[in-house]
Amino acid sequence: MSARFDVKHLFRVILNSKTYQRACVPTSRDPRAAGAFAHYAVRRLEAEVLIDAINQVTGTTEAYTSKIPEPFTFMPEGQRSIALADASVSSPFLELFGRSARVTGLESEQRTALPTVAQRLHLLNSTHVRLKLETGPGMAAMLRPTAWPRDTFDTLYLTILSRYPTPAELAAVRAYQDDVGSLPRAGVDLAWALVNSAEFQCRH
Repeated sequence: MSARFDVKHLFRVILNSKTYQRACVPTSRDPRAAGAFAHYAVRRLEAEVLIDAINQVTGTTEAYTSKIPEPFTFMPEGQRSIALADASVSSPFLELFGRSARVTGLESEQRTALPTVAQRLHLLNSTHVRLKLETGPGMAAMLRPTAWPRDTFDTLYLTILSRYPTPAELAAVRAYQDDVGSLPRAGVDLAWALVNSAEFQCRH
């Protein structure tokens, strides 16, 4: 009441709390610790956020259409998934990764958050993801054949995971590049591996 229902004030209180700022690394083996918010619970990205993140990394977009003629049939090119206002917009990716059906109109409507085998296979084997990584303009900019391998690998890690590779990771990537004999090929495979990592797909 003293904040006069100021939402920004509420956000500041929550974001500055020790509970919200907990790390995702458990500090206790007590099975009750997670329920008491002793650490941050790692959660997978929502379907819309995940595909938007992949598109941002690769410099690609999704083509969204609606099964219902009104009010829109086609979404503008470059439309982000998180901005889709209508559940009638069809998307195999969003449906596969648990987007809410939006049949009740409630923000709390249940969505599927648990990973499935079909989701893992889609990210690992699908033409949808492969073409984004192999032909996306964002990837092409990072995988210039004239670039130094170390710079390329650093850029991929910074773009996808927001950190530099560890010495062990860098050594493994360089060894893989020597095996395949091509920096662009090694870069695409590295990006594919990083996109499939829990570090990319989850909130920490």
